[in-house]
This record gives sequence, C-alpha cells and structure tokens, in this order.
Amino acid sequence: MENSDLQTIHAALQTGPFAAMSDTERQKLALHARVQPFSQGATLFREGEATADAMLLLSGMVKLCRHSAQGKECVLHLVRCGRMLDAGVLFYEEGLPATAIGVQNGVVLRLERKALLEALRNDAALGVAMLAAMSLRQRLFINKIAGSQGRISVSGRVAAWLLHRAKMEKSATLSMGVTQETLARQMGISRESLSRELSALASAGLIDRDRRRIILLDANALRERADA
Repeated sequence: MENSDLQTIHAALQTGPFAAMSDTERQKLALHARVQPFSQGATLFREGEATADAMLLLSGMVKLCRHSAQGKECVLHLVRCGRMLDAGVLFYEEGLPATAIGVQNGVVLRLERKALLEALRNDAALGVAMLAAMSLRQRLFINKIAGSQGRISVSGRVAAWLLHRAKMEKSATLSMGVTQETLARQMGISRESLSRELSALASAGLIDRDRRRIILLDANALRERADA
C-alpha cells in the first residue's frame, strides 16, 4: 500500500463517526481499510447482493437508489463527502435493499465488514456515533415515506430538504452538484414541481439561487413551511 493511501486512511478515520473512536481501535481498523476510486456511473454495491463492505465517501457523490421491474429509478438518498454510503450493510440479513451508483467521480474508503463490526463491539463511543448518523438518515426516509403518502406537501418536502442539507453542510449556501431531475427523484416529486417550488421560494425571498447553488435567506420561514 502506498504511503499516500496510508495517510488518507488515517486521516479519514478521524472524521465523521470515526472521530469518536479510541486510538487503539482506529489503528486496528486501519489495517482492514483500503482506498478505492470510482467513476461516474460506477456501481459500488447492488440491490439484492448478500452483503458489502462499509464505505465512507471521501470525495465525489453517490446516489442510493432502487429500480422497479420496468426499470424506473427511485433515488432514495444522495450521499455527500464525509458520510457513510449505508452503515446498514453491516446488519442486513436478506440482501442489500438498494444500489449505490457514483454520481460524480470520487473515492471511497472501504472498511472490511468483519473488522468494523469488531470495532463496534469494542468501542461504545463509535457505536453511539454510528447510531446518531443512522438516525439522521432514518428521519429523511420517514419524511420521504410521509410525503409519498400525501401527508407532507411538495412545499413542505422541499423546505425540509433544504433545511436538512444546510444542517449537514453547516452552511446556508448549498452546492447542488446534481441535476434537478435527480433532486426531484430523491424528494419523490416531479422535476417540474421542484422547479415551481424553488421559483416560489425565491419570489417569496426565502432563498436565492442560480444553476449551481441555493442560498437560504430565511430559515425560520422555511421551517414553518416544513412543519406545516
């Protein structure tokens, strides 16, 4: 393994949920990690596969999706830099429930499933940090399900997504990085509905936007829409 990869591995294992690890467990886990580049459109794991290694996204973007029998794609989540693709791969018992595909060229840190499970057994702080990260993802999925059942309006879904992204990025300026079509699929709405809602939010002075970014101008008003 090259020195640059070793440096990348040790740096990555001090970020996200791994920042809570003890130095002893971090060093042990580093022996079972490897850096893997991927290209746009590459499949990192596929729905129905028995299992997969856990992966931390170091650069680029990845979408988690499912496909219907007719081939229609449903985007479940867009994974951004510094996040686990799906920590659930450690525990699924009946095959993986989603496919992970590169949206942009990037790099993941692959962590051997057995080694990471051992680290979780030995390090309670890592386990709590991993649960916290998974709970945020679960909240998104709960809102998506509620939206698909008509319990959350298009306006509420878009506002909630903007607030979530601002919280994750710790910034009111959001870099899109993907097409409106992909974002709309993630929210479970049409591209036209998303475009209309973003235009309405901009006209109301709640956001400012261009083709590459969205700036949140009034988080309180967005929160009212998300909670309505």
